[in-house]
Amino acid sequence: MKLRSCLVSLFLVATACGDSSSTLDTKDSAAPPDGDVTSDVEPDAPDSAEPSDGVPDGASDTSPEVVDDTSDTADSSDAPDTTPPRPSSFRAIGGMSMGAAAIDIALEEPATFDMVGALGGYADTTYMMAQMLRLHFQGFCPLEALETAARAGTLDDPTASPPVTCGPSVTRHALEVPMDWNHLRYDTNGITMTRGFYGEIIDNFSAAYGNLSVIQHPDAPLLPDGIDLAWWNSTSPAERCAHPRPIETRRAFNAEYNPDGLYPVIPLCDIDQPVTPGLLPSEFDVAAPRNRSIAALLAVDINGNGRRDLGEPLFLNPWERYQDVGLDGCPNAYEDGLGGCIDATSRPIAPPPSDPNGDDFDWVANPDGLENNDRYDLGEPFQDFGLDGVPASRSGFADDGEGNGVWDAVPAFQRLLTHDADTKLRTLPAASLEHLDVWVDAGIRDVLDAGVVARNLVAALRSRGREPVVYHDFAGKPGALVPSVAPNDLVNAVFSIDWSPAAVGRDLYIEYGDPAATQAQIDAGDGKHVGTEIDALNRIATFLSAAILRMPEPDYTPYELPTPLSATPSFYSAGLHARRGYTIAFPPGYWEPENAERRYPVIYFLHGLGQAASDLGPAALVTGILMSDGRLPKALIVFPDGACCFVDKETGLRECACGTPSQGVRMCVDPACEGPEETCAVRPIPDSRLERECHKGSLFADMAANRWGEPRTDLGYKTSVRELVHEVDKTFRVRHPTR
Repeated sequence: MKLRSCLVSLFLVATACGDSSSTLDTKDSAAPPDGDVTSDVEPDAPDSAEPSDGVPDGASDTSPEVVDDTSDTADSSDAPDTTPPRPSSFRAIGGMSMGAAAIDIALEEPATFDMVGALGGYADTTYMMAQMLRLHFQGFCPLEALETAARAGTLDDPTASPPVTCGPSVTRHALEVPMDWNHLRYDTNGITMTRGFYGEIIDNFSAAYGNLSVIQHPDAPLLPDGIDLAWWNSTSPAERCAHPRPIETRRAFNAEYNPDGLYPVIPLCDIDQPVTPGLLPSEFDVAAPRNRSIAALLAVDINGNGRRDLGEPLFLNPWERYQDVGLDGCPNAYEDGLGGCIDATSRPIAPPPSDPNGDDFDWVANPDGLENNDRYDLGEPFQDFGLDGVPASRSGFADDGEGNGVWDAVPAFQRLLTHDADTKLRTLPAASLEHLDVWVDAGIRDVLDAGVVARNLVAALRSRGREPVVYHDFAGKPGALVPSVAPNDLVNAVFSIDWSPAAVGRDLYIEYGDPAATQAQIDAGDGKHVGTEIDALNRIATFLSAAILRMPEPDYTPYELPTPLSATPSFYSAGLHARRGYTIAFPPGYWEPENAERRYPVIYFLHGLGQAASDLGPAALVTGILMSDGRLPKALIVFPDGACCFVDKETGLRECACGTPSQGVRMCVDPACEGPEETCAVRPIPDSRLERECHKGSLFADMAANRWGEPRTDLGYKTSVRELVHEVDKTFRVRHPTR
């Protein structure tokens, strides 16, 4: 069996953030730890085009040492190593895409883990909110122009002159992808980003954190306040789209598009997909029916026809309007170079100087810069007119936060901060942060702007005095992580590379993708969310190898593959108020009598959007082979489940530990069972009765509401991962920490 064939099969499964419901299963069976064994491997997959040279700013020439292969023996050195091992928790955690939330989890319990990996995800939640508000939800013309178009009857006319749209939005950071609400960016690398996908993700973010665009409804965190909740709950999405009911007038003011409350503000119904030839699946099409309800968003109905037309804007009141200009109170064009401003009534200097006062945020040169850092900082100028941005003298009443002398945001913003890795990196006590090594990667063409997120996390580390080593690509060119090895050969070399902090850096950022890639290479995934096939392979192989090889006192003793090789048990999660499944892979020798007292390190790996823990089962075979022949030290590998729980439409019970469907039926562990696995009943439930309680995935967050807008206290998906760590410690032979 070829090693590379096994790894390609594994990592294609692990990184395919598919849309198919068949990839959303919690577990293959209700088997306890002595249950099912993963043994199948897919055939060879063809190689993708290799990235060519191209080094963005910030490249490092540091490269790891490829050491002699010592896999044939447990100890091949001539003399013992007398260097004392560093104190260790013998645990690491990482994840890809949605699973990059691993860094948020690690930063809440930093002493629990030695290393954390955030591979191309959205762990900087404050930036994700800001960039959605600044890019995805924009592209609309000024109100005066839209009122003129409404009088002319052209608000839904894509051929109108002057145009009724004013996108795309202006990007602020390198690697940001320009887009606007009518022209969202389409991509199929790992995730098929149709217009419907964006709608589901917007609702899912709002379900996770609460409504981030406006004040949330007091009884339904997903929904905007001002919605008639009785009407909402008694109508179908089709009915709500056909006959939308405007929100109450008091909530309908908006500084940009409804300063006098003249226009109805209605629940947003978008198109399902375009029908006009030539439009991308993510673009708005005036010819398509507005039949997809996006519960979290509202629109300003300027022409009063009961739907959002092409030129009509989204209704956004997320926070009091502020100037992201830093503590000097002025943008670059007015900075005097002495820390102050020139006369604000003067004309701006043309062309504006780059940054006279030196306060621009820059992830390399000025990680503590406050101007254009996509967040409000205490001392920056703001308008204390409340969230609607309209002074009481104009609207007739003071709205939320108006006149209180402090900057205010929607309540959901505070919840968002509790999941924000950037904030935690900047505020965590130094002694706590010292426990963690950090591994980050991202592509230069990631449509979800994961590259900006990764750079922000690097900047946060730099602000704490850490200096992550920045690599440009994984292999085969100057500045790459392993420049002397071809990309296609890296997977065969990862086990003989010195991954120690001294060799590659304690903290790493690998930014993959070729700036000079051909269109064919880009189409194959170069620099995108998952990347090319070889990118996906190298991303996970390098992190997992480094995480295991950094553990002190490695055990290379050869053994045959264990039986069972993996299991899909469940445990009772207090955070979910239900039984929760996960997958665990055992190292060779785990079940041998002579090892009955031996304990092992643990690596936790969180899956991506649209996946479940059981989808990563092939990892058991791959890591097992590598450990059995001595190429990889032995460790337990655990895959927490981040798929959304089911709700049984007949019984109303939440089912969080169900297997894959067989002949239309899933086997589900009794959610109320709090005892050992073998004491829990397993019941067959028709798949047609089960509906996911959130879209696509849980974001590994403690969610505020389910997809129907109901506030819940049993949506602790992040909490369930933290609980799982303690469950694994209790149930399996995990090494005791030495710190």
